[in-house]
Parts: sequence; C-alpha cells; structure tokens
Amino acid sequence: MIFFKKNKKRKSGVKPKQKNKVKDFITAPVLLLTLIASLFIGSFIIQITTESSSNSSIRDLNKLLRKNSYEEETGHRIQIEILNGCGKRHIAKMYQDFLRYEGYDVMDTKNANSSDYKYSIIQMHRGDPKMASHLSNLIGINDSLIVEKLDESLMFDLTLIIGNDLEKLASYNSAILYHPNKMLILD
Repeated sequence: MIFFKKNKKRKSGVKPKQKNKVKDFITAPVLLLTLIASLFIGSFIIQITTESSSNSSIRDLNKLLRKNSYEEETGHRIQIEILNGCGKRHIAKMYQDFLRYEGYDVMDTKNANSSDYKYSIIQMHRGDPKMASHLSNLIGINDSLIVEKLDESLMFDLTLIIGNDLEKLASYNSAILYHPNKMLILD
C-alpha cells in the first residue's frame, strides 16, 4: 500500500512570510517620505524665522540702481530705445550697457532701418527737451541733432540712433568699455 500525503491548502493562498515582505516593502517608502517631509517643514520654519533679516537686503537693492541728475531732479527715469545706425556689430548693446550704468532705462536695442546714418541723432517722443538735452550732453551729440518725433504711444521717451560718427562722440571712450568684444577692439 502506498500512502499519499495530502497537501493542505491554505485558504488565503499566501504564505505568512510574504505578508511581512509586503508590509516591509510599504513601510520603507513611507518612512523615507516622512523624513523628506520633515526636512522640508524644518527648512520652511527656518526660512520664516530668518525672513525679517533678509528684508533689509531687499531694501538695499534700491541703492544699487544708479540715478542720473535728471532723475534726481524730476523723479522720472528716462526710458530709451537704441538703434544701431552705423552697421558696426554690437554697438547698440555696448551703448545699452553704458547707459544703464549711467542711470537710464534702456527698453530696447536693435538695428536701425539703415546703416548709413552719417551722424548720431536723438529722437524726442514725449516733448520734453530737457530729457533729450540731458542725453545729448552725456553722449556728446550736438543739440542741433535732436529731432522732435512726437509719439505718445511709444513706451520710451527717446530714441538714440548711433551713426557713423560713433568714434568722434565724447562718450565713445567710456562706452567702448561695455563692448561685448572689447578685448578685440582695444588691441
């Protein structure tokens, strides 16, 4: 006689060890996520408590913005568009950086519709000749080259068109320091 041993089937079909593995598999990520959340909360609390000291540095940013004499007198920051009318590369960018350092708000730079402007000119869009005169004194443009081209719809007060007299402008030696390729030019 042969005796057969019957396998007892479990109702659940899952071995007890597998239940523990599933439980361990779930608790490890939960612990990790809890740790990460705790770090974020702690960082947030530290940031809130130190926020009062960082506000003072934000207020000091106003000291970094340089004001020109026109802005100090009137409270208005002159907004300018710069057009490259001489055809030389990076001239509008060079004057953009120079004028921003001098306290002007340069809104746009691009090439003029022509690259054969004999002289640099200033177009006045708002009708305040003091603004144009202030810029012409800095750049070294004769006031006779200030042209009235009124257009209140433009977002800038003045347009500076740099012409082929670029190297004769009083501002050229200062502005050239802001040229993106100044090492090539100064050699």
